[in-house]
Amino acid sequence: MELSDIDIMLAVGRSGKISQAAKELNYAQSNVTTRIKKLEEEYRVQLFNRSSKGVMPTEKGEQFLAYAARIRNLLYDLEQEMTDPVEPSGTLRIGIVETAASRRFIDILNEYQILYPDVSISLVNATSPKVLRHKIESSELDGAFISGACVTEGLKVEYEMQDTVHIISKRTDTPLETFCQLSWVVFPQGCPYREITEKFLQEEGLSAKKLIEVSTMENLLSCVESGIAVTIMPCSVVHNHPEAYSLHDLSDVLTPTSTTFVRGENRYISSALQQFMRLLNEKCITF
Repeated sequence: MELSDIDIMLAVGRSGKISQAAKELNYAQSNVTTRIKKLEEEYRVQLFNRSSKGVMPTEKGEQFLAYAARIRNLLYDLEQEMTDPVEPSGTLRIGIVETAASRRFIDILNEYQILYPDVSISLVNATSPKVLRHKIESSELDGAFISGACVTEGLKVEYEMQDTVHIISKRTDTPLETFCQLSWVVFPQGCPYREITEKFLQEEGLSAKKLIEVSTMENLLSCVESGIAVTIMPCSVVHNHPEAYSLHDLSDVLTPTSTTFVRGENRYISSALQQFMRLLNEKCITF
């Protein structure tokens, strides 16, 4: 087996299609197919099940992909440690959920950039913790802010911020009971606050006229501020213009929430990431 076989297996495992993996790696499709067959012959196992829709890893294939990911991550960490300068530089790749992108967070980024001007910051927004977790595992991100409860196996929690969840509407004295007549604006499936919204509606016996799905906090707050919908979010999302909104309490069971900054457990910590985490804890950032 060659190291390039690791990249081939991971690319095929991600896409589920040999043609797409070949395009990603700039290989001929026949070359990818041949390399996989050679691996299967070498280990005397079938790594993928083939069908007209693509390929799916077998049980042995899943095991191979797990080892392949660990090997690739180790090689990435080795390269990072050998080339990482004492003074932070390079690119710091941070994932962030829409609910955490507050002005206070931007202030922290600004201070970090002033302290370490040689570091280029790359921000990746997402609404699903699973997406951010996958990007950490695949070394696409150095760390990420993840909201709501998440599986922390394989992740190291470096910072945690507490918040409270409320029903948020435009500024009004409308009784809570009348919200069943309104639409509810939510992020796509995978967002923990969408799950809270659906759970709340079910437990309270409310039926939303419809769900309005958006992908940015700006669009979500615009829907709320216009009065066409209400939402369930942490109260910190309206910190810029609190006078424009009304906050309504949920049951105690649904109220607490948290946002954590996580990184890959047992992964190399670059000097750029180390200083970012130090600044987070030093400033006691709250969203």
